[in-house]
Amino acid sequence: MKITFKTLLFLILIFQLFSCKKSNKEKIVEKKPVNEIISNSKVTTTNTKIDSTDNYSFPVDSILKVEILATGNFHEDEVNEKTNEKKWFGLFKTLNGYKLYETELITKRVNDPVVDENENDETGWEVNTTINDTCLILIEKLPYLTEREIATIKIPETIHLGEKLNFSFSGINYTLFATGEKKREDENSDSFVVSNYKLYLTANKNGKEQTELIVAQSNFDDKMIQIIFAGDIDGDNKLDLIIDTSNHYNVSRLTMYLSKPAEHGKIIKPIGMFTSVGC
Repeated sequence: MKITFKTLLFLILIFQLFSCKKSNKEKIVEKKPVNEIISNSKVTTTNTKIDSTDNYSFPVDSILKVEILATGNFHEDEVNEKTNEKKWFGLFKTLNGYKLYETELITKRVNDPVVDENENDETGWEVNTTINDTCLILIEKLPYLTEREIATIKIPETIHLGEKLNFSFSGINYTLFATGEKKREDENSDSFVVSNYKLYLTANKNGKEQTELIVAQSNFDDKMIQIIFAGDIDGDNKLDLIIDTSNHYNVSRLTMYLSKPAEHGKIIKPIGMFTSVGC
């Protein structure tokens, strides 16, 4: 019976993913004035080989080893029942900026209105911390994380196709840029369908330039890649990122990128991902 119940729960969640508030579009639509669109532009940088492979996603959860979590209410299979046995750091937004604190988790079973048959069932999870400030993301304790104030930089949430964002952080010049394909929904529309989207990060320090792919999605369903946070989380004076890498309007996929664990000569590395489904 236990196996049957889990199978049924999985099928219900899949059904909800594709049925809840389902749009009649299968790909994300960018609504921008025509004169602001750089049509089918391919951005290149010096000594950079742009990935020309299409129709794949990066990063994927199976290659990321660090556990990431968020606060809130979640479905049964989205939170590990032993989560609160681990030690955690949280990135918190305070009145004076962002801070990284070690924190304890408070988890409890709650009613999941999506899958529970009646209000007395409690298959869902509620996740909170012992710190009252707003928690942006939770990271399992890593040896190089320490409690401290976090230097940040405010950058746009979305990098559209053909756009380049140049900025400086802690003495290093960075560029975020996006490539891919787009086509009009129809000949009279100002809306474009995006596919084979790729987001790159370039770092230039002391004249040495390095470019790396950080996100790839082959298509979208009413959602675009969103940069949630940019700053120095791991304390090495280099850029770290939190990005929602989901391509579906009913899915959140918080992905953490840190510079400290990146391989020698690399800029940044995705270390963990937390995926949750809405209704």
